[in-house]
Amino acid sequence: MPKSASMANQHAKVCAAAVIALIKGEAVNADPVMMNTCYSFVDGKNVMHVASVHTFDATQKTLVPVKGAGGVSDKASEQEGLYAWGWARNIWAEALA
Repeated sequence: MPKSASMANQHAKVCAAAVIALIKGEAVNADPVMMNTCYSFVDGKNVMHVASVHTFDATQKTLVPVKGAGGVSDKASEQEGLYAWGWARNIWAEALA
């Protein structure tokens, strides 16, 4: 698994949903899907990203990357910098609210 705040946030949501389902006596989602995006600033404005999608593989009993989903930036850009700041504001709001 990627070691990123995005992936940690996704794991926390899947875990919380499972705990709530168990408390309610409901079935836990047997096929969770998690998305990851990691932004890297190369200077004060330009950013690149790497993204991936992972789904649970019951035979391997682990999350595995979905082939063809995700990718990396071709080059750093200011536009991706805007996306990175938007991602940061959202994750901070979720984690600190």
